Amino acid sequence: MKLATYLWFFWALLFAHLALGQFTNNPTNASNGTDLVCVPFGTCEPCPDDALHEPFCQPFGNRRLMHCVPASSAGSPTLPHDHPPTEPPKGEIPAWESCGRIVEKERADFYEFFVCNLFIAILAIAVLLARSKRLQAIQARQLAARIGLVRSVPAGWSSA
Repeated sequence: MKLATYLWFFWALLFAHLALGQFTNNPTNASNGTDLVCVPFGTCEPCPDDALHEPFCQPFGNRRLMHCVPASSAGSPTLPHDHPPTEPPKGEIPAWESCGRIVEKERADFYEFFVCNLFIAILAIAVLLARSKRLQAIQARQLAARIGLVRSVPAGWSSA
């Protein structure tokens, strides 16, 4: 009973930790070493080919738009965006941050990999069945020739 209680408590703590880690809308300036407060704006997207060498595209080749404002003019801690997404307000600096893998792209890549492997497996099984059928026919002919069950060629079918 005590073990079940500990396991339940462990899973509850793990779930709470993961749930709290999912909220990335909190402004941050601790990691960038500046006096800017940055908030993620939008979702992760693949980096264009000409920006793949940039640090914000490493390690997975994806980036996310950030809106940064000076910490002195940040105002509220959540920085609600009440402006149109096409034009940032004055003093707001657009920037990029590195982000992880894009789930939709990874899922599509997985299914592509799976379908390719399935096609190769079906092709390999088809080749295996064709070769074994051919080998069985050759062995049956050799056995028939060995025991004298060779058919005579009908008249007119001679290949001479």
